[in-house]
Amino acid sequence: MQTKHDQQVTVQSCETSPLDEKGILYVAIGWRMRNQLERSIASVRRYLDLPITVITDLDGIQDVDEIRKVNWSRKPGYAVKPAFVPQLPYQRTLVLDADTVILRSDAASPLELITDRYGYHAAAVQSLNYRTNEVRVLSCTPSCNSGVLFLRRSPPVRRAMRLWQKYYPGHGSEEIFLTRALLKAAAVTFWLPRQWNDRGQRGNRKHDVRIWHPKPTSKR
Repeated sequence: MQTKHDQQVTVQSCETSPLDEKGILYVAIGWRMRNQLERSIASVRRYLDLPITVITDLDGIQDVDEIRKVNWSRKPGYAVKPAFVPQLPYQRTLVLDADTVILRSDAASPLELITDRYGYHAAAVQSLNYRTNEVRVLSCTPSCNSGVLFLRRSPPVRRAMRLWQKYYPGHGSEEIFLTRALLKAAAVTFWLPRQWNDRGQRGNRKHDVRIWHPKPTSKR
């Protein structure tokens, strides 16, 4: 179970309002995140003009707009996402895993979908999650991949974030619980094509990929 110590947050630096219209959020806990986080930030700065907030226990993170230092006494892993992603520091937030790489200047364009004009509250790429021990009808569980999320700071999404924290048992993959929370909260979600969360290896990437999210070579 999460404790207050686990989620203690200190804003180390802040050059943007926590409610700026659009921005990017990373959650990077543990020293293994540093190199891939720096690579991902560099790719954002190359292609996108958006403020960046990082929730982390690492020191010395450069070229971002806001750092929220946290204490996380448990083993890093999937649990950090339901613990910290719900902070949603922008009105419309692109949540990126630290190992993602931006490849095109229109990578953040789905932020324009999660507006009153179109009526969507979230956007994500659907995947099939094999990382659950629950009894299920299907051989795998349909869910959204949490490595790339476009989330609107709206009442349905904020409710979904609370439900995500409630449903998540504290271990294992968090994605099926996020999907369940979005459905329960009636947070209307646009399912993006895989070009926005491509899991292929470098040699198998297609030219139209916007966000590359290579599969890890080892377990967390």
